[in-house]
Amino acid sequence: MNKVLGNKKSIAVFVLPAFVIYAVFALFPIVYNLYISLFETDLMSGMKFVGLKNYLSLLTDQTFIHAFKNNILLVIGSLIAHMPLAIFFANAIFKKIKGAAFFQSVFFLPSVICGVAVGLTWTFIYNGNYGLLNAFLRVIGLGSLEQVWLSDKNLALFCIMIVVMWQYVGYHMIIQLAAMRNIDAALYEAASIDGASAWQQFTNITFPMIKSILKIDAVLIITGSLKYYDLVAVMTGGGPNHATEVMSTYMYYQAFNILKYGYACAIGVVLMLLCICSVGISNKVFQTEDN
Repeated sequence: MNKVLGNKKSIAVFVLPAFVIYAVFALFPIVYNLYISLFETDLMSGMKFVGLKNYLSLLTDQTFIHAFKNNILLVIGSLIAHMPLAIFFANAIFKKIKGAAFFQSVFFLPSVICGVAVGLTWTFIYNGNYGLLNAFLRVIGLGSLEQVWLSDKNLALFCIMIVVMWQYVGYHMIIQLAAMRNIDAALYEAASIDGASAWQQFTNITFPMIKSILKIDAVLIITGSLKYYDLVAVMTGGGPNHATEVMSTYMYYQAFNILKYGYACAIGVVLMLLCICSVGISNKVFQTEDN
């Protein structure tokens, strides 16, 4: 085995198939997207080279700017909602509360449901006429708080954030729970003998030991928030009046509704750059002594 691992040609033979697949389905689309973003084209007629015009147009496109701001709000909202709640639930289950296995399954279940199905379900819940939420408010005597939730430009984005939190908190909880279960139990035993409280054990043992996993989880939360499409498309379609428009839905509109593929590719490049920046920021924020 050591002889094989020390042979660069052998390593290349094993790596090559995976690299070819990655190049075809990841690297080539990225390069091609960058290329198309420099043209005005509908992919059916001639391509007109415009250089950086598409990118410069984004700077004055108010709909894109609004979509960009919505994406940033989704990122901030997701980080605030997902990370603390996931840590709280993961730590509670890690401490083996009664019914831990049941709650672990229940919290994780929404993350395996198709996003379109989740969006449709919550669209009915939020419906202003026969939705479950307004009906519940009436039952508990708070009928005055009834709203047309997804039709109100001031509430629609917040409503989508609630759905995102409901769907994915359990997913991030499982990631952090797995990290907690890899911590040596002897550390907690020694801390208990020394009289450390549960909070002291969390702040001095659990949190520092899962910090590297939190970095990965933060990247998943941020990049996922930047790429949200299915929930927004199903629940609001970017409305009302672009109140819930995000870059992915606007990119789809530009590409498939008005056939401005070059412009849509420019939006895609911006999304990619934001994802790359998010990785760098997360690495810096969650930097540990080991790295």
